[in-house]
Amino acid sequence: MIIFKVVLLFNAIVRRCLNILTTFYWSLFLNEFGAGSKIYKGSFFRMPKDVSIGRQCLIQFNVRFGSEIPNSKLDIKDNVQINSDVFIDYSGGLIIENNVVISKGGYILTHSHGYDPKSKPVKKSLIIKKGVWIGANVTICENVSEIGENAIIATGSILTKNVPSNSIFGGNPAKFIKSI
Repeated sequence: MIIFKVVLLFNAIVRRCLNILTTFYWSLFLNEFGAGSKIYKGSFFRMPKDVSIGRQCLIQFNVRFGSEIPNSKLDIKDNVQINSDVFIDYSGGLIIENNVVISKGGYILTHSHGYDPKSKPVKKSLIIKKGVWIGANVTICENVSEIGENAIIATGSILTKNVPSNSIFGGNPAKFIKSI
């Protein structure tokens, strides 16, 4: 029993050290990196010089940030939490405002290839307004350009259109459920 507790403690210490090293590593390459922000191990930024992260943000384990188009911008404001196993494409440009939570397993797209996967990507910008909560395993398709303030996207939804402020959307495709 004692050996098991020692192993658990050792694993916790190693995990914490890896998270500190990951945060330090990516802070060297990002365009901006705010005070108090953390990036956990397994996270990856393609074209990190195009990414700005504000203060007190938390990027959990295995979050992937990618872009197919050079000089696209990802601007994450303050107090944003992005949970594990999220993929964020910022090819078309993406702004995530203050106090946004993106739950585990989400998928966000900001470009399209139309009907030809080998065609040149077309930019589709997206802004996620402050106070938005995106539930687990939500897919946000490329034709969404804005998610309004304090909106909630229900778990497992596939979002194909813009969301007004103070509303809840859910389903496949996501539809208006109610106002908050």
